[in-house]
Amino acid sequence: MATEKKFNLNDGTYIRYTEQGSGEPLLLLHTIRNRLEYSDQLLPYLTKKFKVYVIDLPGHGDSPINKKTNYDQSFLTDSIVSFIEDLNLKNLTIAGESIGAVLAATIAKKIPNRIKKIFCFNAYDYDKRFAQGVMRGNFMATFLLFHVSLPFGLGVFFAKLESFPTLWMIFRGGVYKKSAITSEYIKLLCTSIKKPSFIYHERNVFQNHKSWLNDDALYKDLKIPVSLVYGESDWSKQDEKLNTMKALKLNSFHTMKETGHFSFLESPKEVSEIIIGK
Repeated sequence: MATEKKFNLNDGTYIRYTEQGSGEPLLLLHTIRNRLEYSDQLLPYLTKKFKVYVIDLPGHGDSPINKKTNYDQSFLTDSIVSFIEDLNLKNLTIAGESIGAVLAATIAKKIPNRIKKIFCFNAYDYDKRFAQGVMRGNFMATFLLFHVSLPFGLGVFFAKLESFPTLWMIFRGGVYKKSAITSEYIKLLCTSIKKPSFIYHERNVFQNHKSWLNDDALYKDLKIPVSLVYGESDWSKQDEKLNTMKALKLNSFHTMKETGHFSFLESPKEVSEIIIGK
């Protein structure tokens, strides 16, 4: 088990991270409402070839929240750029899932001289309203997140209903193989619920959906080699996948069979083989 470390952010908080393995550096980035342990099943494969860095995205996991911070794409991008520069990582490969996939691209645009290649898994770049993609998972996701999106006290009231049963159902709506969502992992995610300002952070990330949207600017001028990968059962629609492919100036994308949105949990061996290049 790797020792957890802390990297201080400019808003007075910090993010947890670990580093393990040896070789060229690889940074793994998780999805919304997740944590660095999301990548645990990848590590036995990837640490044989890379020195792997895994982080909590700002405010996620056990990393603290600043209620005065706006957790949009720009803040998360700048925070991780600072992390990369402070650790002086070079020739870095980044593999991200969901908003982590978007961050892989936005980070690479900012510091291309440090980035070797990026892998974008199930890019979450199509929401035109609060949690639009997540709501496609199942009835529970639609019901709860619609109500969490309501303004003022109503949204906060429904956000307080998040619990083991609701989170378990929502995450099961993001996979093809339901067994990939274990009770142990959902219990781990539930530890964040009692964290100070948790509800503010969760709503704020989703409220900033426009900052993650694949418009004309999001991927513009990206010059780093990129691989785009989707689960066959990802929440994104075919036209959304094609729009991202075109925005990244690619001719194709890879599809993982029997895999949904949470591919790091559901198909870790295949994800690792894609990153390694087998």
